[in-house]
Amino acid sequence: MSILNGKAQGITVLLHGGAGGQDPKTPTALATATAALRRISEQAMKKLLAGADALDVAVFCLQSMEDDPQFNAGLGSALQADGVPRLTAAMMNGATQTFSGVIGATNVSHPSVLARHLQNASSRVLSSPGVEHLARELKQPVVSLLTQERLQRWVEKAGESCCDTVGCLIVSATGQLVAGTSTGGRGFEMPGRVSDSATVAGTYCSSSAAISATGIGEQIVDDAVAARIETRRRDGLPLAKASQKTYEEAMSRGRSYGWIAADSDGHWSVAYTTPAMSYVVRSATDGEIAASLAQGLPT
Repeated sequence: MSILNGKAQGITVLLHGGAGGQDPKTPTALATATAALRRISEQAMKKLLAGADALDVAVFCLQSMEDDPQFNAGLGSALQADGVPRLTAAMMNGATQTFSGVIGATNVSHPSVLARHLQNASSRVLSSPGVEHLARELKQPVVSLLTQERLQRWVEKAGESCCDTVGCLIVSATGQLVAGTSTGGRGFEMPGRVSDSATVAGTYCSSSAAISATGIGEQIVDDAVAARIETRRRDGLPLAKASQKTYEEAMSRGRSYGWIAADSDGHWSVAYTTPAMSYVVRSATDGEIAASLAQGLPT
């Protein structure tokens, strides 16, 4: 459980690799996840400094985490009660305040690519069968997301759940905000269950603030976490205070979730009510500002 606030200079990248919820990472797993986020944030910063579009860089970050089976997004995602992984992803552009996402995608390794494409579509949030139709239209390969490790966990831990999710926030050189989130769900849930990630409770972005949440989705939706923090910031509360107030409410309710948040002035916030959350904050001026540590975690 922790909350950390700060201010960055210039272009900023924030990443999270999941709050763990009821399935917290060990110190070794947290260190490995943080190392991956560091590599991705470094690559993302190079792209942004070279003039790449902020939305495209956010998708790059999400794709990189979707390709890494240590995260619960894309390859190696959690399995629902029927043994099928169904993925959810969302993107939001603060400059246009446009939300787009896909829900319950199957046999697609990069739902974030589909969510990015829908930014300019007339129908901006799709579930099945629209998700699969869009994937074929974009020539996304049909792939199996199942890994032996995840299948073994599903067999051995039926009834238990996890809820890692990955997220990315970008603050561009002009102060444009972008938010993206991708998840494989919590695991063992009823087929058809909708994650918070493709709702404004889990992913939200405006010209005021950007937020990506992770943790137990039903709790995130109940508390409207991302939209609540953005509203408080838009209504004049400093980001640190908006995040602190939301954190105190979450703690008082015994919630298990976390988030990363940023505003156009460079202020950022990282908070989680779980034992740990993997994250990295990097700016063009100051380099790596903050990253998750394994200190104090159970072995």
